[in-house]
Amino acid sequence: MAGKARHLRQRGTTFFVRVGVPKELREIVGKSELHESLGGNAREAERRSHAVLARFHAILDDARLKLAQGSGAPPRLARTLDAAKLAHHHYQSQLDEDAALRDSGALAKIGHDRATYRRLFEGGYTSALREVVSGIAPDDKIGATIGWAIDAYAADKLTKAEPGTPEWRALARTLAGIQLEVLQRQKERDEGQPEAEPAHPALKPSPAPTQAKRDRVSILDLLDGYLTELRASGRGAEAEKRWTPGFKQFVRHLGHDDASRLTKADVVAWKDALLTTMSPKTVRDTNVAALRAVFQWAVDNDRLKANPAKEVKVRVLKKVRNREKGFTLDEAKAVLKAARNHSPAHSDNPRTRESAPMTAAKRWVPWLCAHTGARVAEMTQLRKQDVREENGIAFVRIAPEAGSVKSGQYRDAPLHPQIVEMGFLDFVKAAPDGPLFYVDNPNRAGKSHPSKQIAGRLAMWVRALNVIAAEVDPNHGWRHRFKTVARELGLDPRVIDKIQGHAARTAGEDYGDVTLKAAYAAIKQMPHYTIAKKADQSAA
Repeated sequence: MAGKARHLRQRGTTFFVRVGVPKELREIVGKSELHESLGGNAREAERRSHAVLARFHAILDDARLKLAQGSGAPPRLARTLDAAKLAHHHYQSQLDEDAALRDSGALAKIGHDRATYRRLFEGGYTSALREVVSGIAPDDKIGATIGWAIDAYAADKLTKAEPGTPEWRALARTLAGIQLEVLQRQKERDEGQPEAEPAHPALKPSPAPTQAKRDRVSILDLLDGYLTELRASGRGAEAEKRWTPGFKQFVRHLGHDDASRLTKADVVAWKDALLTTMSPKTVRDTNVAALRAVFQWAVDNDRLKANPAKEVKVRVLKKVRNREKGFTLDEAKAVLKAARNHSPAHSDNPRTRESAPMTAAKRWVPWLCAHTGARVAEMTQLRKQDVREENGIAFVRIAPEAGSVKSGQYRDAPLHPQIVEMGFLDFVKAAPDGPLFYVDNPNRAGKSHPSKQIAGRLAMWVRALNVIAAEVDPNHGWRHRFKTVARELGLDPRVIDKIQGHAARTAGEDYGDVTLKAAYAAIKQMPHYTIAKKADQSAA
């Protein structure tokens, strides 16, 4: 195990990380060693050990900076630093270089007298630095003004900020502010005046380490722990994709990654910031809900004492509706007619040519959704092996292993006779093994499932047909219509819920099974969609 993680130790059945604190730093850190237990699972302990080591070394780097500020010695930097640490290093190193020039007599040799220096201080460079600090400077001016400093730190692997990124601009603003402080100290030295204390917030002394600081709980580590537990049950892929960017943005907003410092006010401030650019429903159902779920998991697992997002509410006004949620019969028939008649536009360019799976999705998915009430993404993730037949009943199996199912449970949806008559089973028989409506890419790690992408493109295609009202969701409209038609026919609600993947509303409804036979009996009663042929002759 030591070969995998040098500081990962084992005592009995428990793994732990231990890092010794150098003697000169022990008074600042308050300990002679940093130690954290990682539990009894070797694989999980090794995975977590890297984040723990990074946190321990950050504590040691912070202590080195404090020691250097007190002794005048340059801090020893060994790894990527955040903007605050780079600010301290930049300020000290620049003034150290200035002092060395003065002590060596180099300034006198090059004629760098006080008047010349003052003109530099009051000239265009200072104005340019202030533009960078204010955030109004474009990237090229930032590069010309303070890029030399960022490039030097990048060369030493102390920052990974890429030019033009928000991280790069934020670091530039900080270093430009520090450079203004450096110029002010140099001006004071030129005039023989006592050097003032720096006013920049990044240069303010940090408070002495406290027990709360030593008990820091990483917000991003909590998210990782929550997702790890979901993965153990075969779930969490969608949550990881949707939540990870939001959590990283939350940490940037806070300016720290310590869940033990969080308060309800922090979460409320984050919510208010999001509401300036996002809809209340998205903020409530994605951002705040994600924080609430992860922090509650942390409370349940003794990682946090309280959930700071538990009581945070987002007011979402009820949407004004001027019509039904689902497709009308005319809208449904218009979309289904377009699907049946779809033929991709010719293109000699492979980049703009519509793929065969996409053409198949436009041809069949609207019909499948119309006759099953399924979610569009549940149909676009179908594979050849998911189309089955049992006791003379053709059906599709909607399974989590194929992509994503909201309930996490598989279900079987019988195929309506009209779909069979249209030749869907023949299409499936002729298709190659694997997905029916997308080409799988084994190197798609970190990207959304292809079925989700196809579902999104189908929504845009349906919207572009200009045959449905703007208020209707081009994908979800099928689920509402299916339920409406079933109610008009007086079909058993429990059977319809089972077909659509809706949970039972009462404990009593959850008793007994909805068999494939019962589901098919209901499906057969759903009406055919009569669509005029292209020549408007007989019905399809």
